Amino acid sequence: MVETNDIMLESMTSSSPTLLPPRAVTLLAALFLLALPTPAPAQNAQDTPQDAPYFQITFLDVGQADAILIRAPEGQTALIDAGRSNPLQLLNDMDVDQIDLLVATHPHADHIGGMTDVLNAIPVRFYMDNGQPHTTATYQRLLSTLQQHTDVTYLAAEPRTISLGSAELEVLPLPPIDAVDHNNRSVGLVVRFGSFTAFLSGDSEVQELSHFLREGVVPDVTLLKAPHHGSDNGFTPDFLQTSRPEVVVISVGSNSYGHPRPEALYAYEAVAEGVYRTDIRGHVTIRGYEDGRYEVFVGQEAVASGRERADADGSGLRPEPLPPTPGTPADPRPIPSDALWVFPDAPGNDHQNTNGEYAVLESWTSQTIDRGGWTLCDAVRHCFRFPTGAVLPDGGQVVVYTGYGTNDGVSFYMNSGQAVWNNDGDTATLYDAGGTPVLRYVY
Repeated sequence: MVETNDIMLESMTSSSPTLLPPRAVTLLAALFLLALPTPAPAQNAQDTPQDAPYFQITFLDVGQADAILIRAPEGQTALIDAGRSNPLQLLNDMDVDQIDLLVATHPHADHIGGMTDVLNAIPVRFYMDNGQPHTTATYQRLLSTLQQHTDVTYLAAEPRTISLGSAELEVLPLPPIDAVDHNNRSVGLVVRFGSFTAFLSGDSEVQELSHFLREGVVPDVTLLKAPHHGSDNGFTPDFLQTSRPEVVVISVGSNSYGHPRPEALYAYEAVAEGVYRTDIRGHVTIRGYEDGRYEVFVGQEAVASGRERADADGSGLRPEPLPPTPGTPADPRPIPSDALWVFPDAPGNDHQNTNGEYAVLESWTSQTIDRGGWTLCDAVRHCFRFPTGAVLPDGGQVVVYTGYGTNDGVSFYMNSGQAVWNNDGDTATLYDAGGTPVLRYVY
């Protein structure tokens, strides 16, 4: 519970804080600073992870939706999104009796559906959103509830730093309101507690992630909440090379979108020490310590621990070279920094929809490399040979479909009348023009 509240509202004419409706955000020129109680003393060097103060982030298992509970060492709480439906039982199970900061990253139902219930049942001090209204009944109900709760202070999602006990939440600059859709104006937050850093950004897609990179606000982080439920448009190689997370958590449930997409899983697994999904693991909690240590809990069980990398050389996302065949010398040539993944499960009957399954080859280098004569094969040597002149441009990707079609330099076709990639597991191996395996994807 927060006992003392020091709130500085600069350039405001009102003598007491009141709720401003989201559509009035663009009229706000003032800078808010939320300063919660004095930080706890610095951690003693002799403290162990068990008795040192820690910052805690819990990704609630709310299905195909987002709800993230944050707790500062001193007990202050923030709730980032509230799922599609009422999350009160989950919050009650976690002894949440006040929320200091409630954030709606964007006005889609899977992020704000439970907020009305939260506002009506739990005292909330501050509410933040991106200032972009929506036409849905879910949003209109939330807006009406906010307007009734005049004790809740509205904060615009504009660049600012919010103190949550001894931790800080940095609000990132949003793209222009008329330039992008709702996903690409998700509120972005960088959470800092000493050397522990987390990046949370709702359903940000490539457009907003690229905006954050251009603004120079993406740090090297310990924890990344996978944008957009692990969608294939929720990451870029540049974003992951810059953020270089040790831990990635994907908030996801049963869905018809294919989330998390195999290409996203591959990319996260290529850079992070651990990738955790709420649909498989349930609630996932990360405890972060000031010196950069972290612990991962699934329920009450500690399943992993580690430390923020000391070398911020930006060299992440480097696929592992294949081991040499036993009894032969290792290939001394450098392995091209490409990514390879397969989407095997075509909608409907795989054999009748052979172009519904495909393999993707993506470049993570700054070079355009000739792939003519290279071969892509499954575990039983069903193969596709790239034609002469095929190239993979720097940072680009090509797709190899199983079925029939005409190659155009970006889309290639195996011209097979039968499905190739097994839905229950297979191996995709990329061989160079000399027949040397250079990249393998196993699923």
